[in-house]
Amino acid sequence: MNSDSLHSLRIDLARRSQWNIGYFCSGFVFWVYAAVVGGSHPLPMARIYWLVGSMLIFPVAVALSRLFRADPFSNGNALGELVGHTHMSVITLTFPVVIAAFVYMPEAMPLVMAIAYCVDFYVMTWAFGTPLFGVHAAVRTLVVTLIWFAWPPWRMVAIPPCLGLKRPFYRWHNDAARQEESIPSFAAVGGGCDHEPPRLKRGR
Repeated sequence: MNSDSLHSLRIDLARRSQWNIGYFCSGFVFWVYAAVVGGSHPLPMARIYWLVGSMLIFPVAVALSRLFRADPFSNGNALGELVGHTHMSVITLTFPVVIAAFVYMPEAMPLVMAIAYCVDFYVMTWAFGTPLFGVHAAVRTLVVTLIWFAWPPWRMVAIPPCLGLKRPFYRWHNDAARQEESIPSFAAVGGGCDHEPPRLKRGR
């Protein structure tokens, strides 16, 4: 694969998935939900809601992608398929760890899920050609680890809101990257997931 082909795949992936907006919004909804649950329920009950909520992240991501007229799978795009397979692999491979925390140390569930569910961000950094996802994963891991060890009484209510606060930065990056790469929004081109993108200039 030459650099031009890779660049074209990244443009197509960003256009069709709208920078993975469905997965991002689903994660945002989950962590808002987790914060409300952690602040309003005792730990034995909160852990059940957290576990059930984590199982809904993927289907909600698909539904929100459709709502935003984004393609959640980007079938036919090698990078999109890589991102999709990585999402599912991370969820599957880390599920035993989440279950172990659920059973033996439920207070660690926010920490475990916060770190486990951003492991695939490093693949996304390469797939989309932007440091955003990798930087987010590193900062996210650092912040939740500090909260968990330094402020034990606030573990259940402080970690989820910190993860939800990624939204403004993500939105800023989305807009900036769209301008830089000349990737129009779906509203601008009047298309949906099956819309054929126009030929783009590299702008470099």
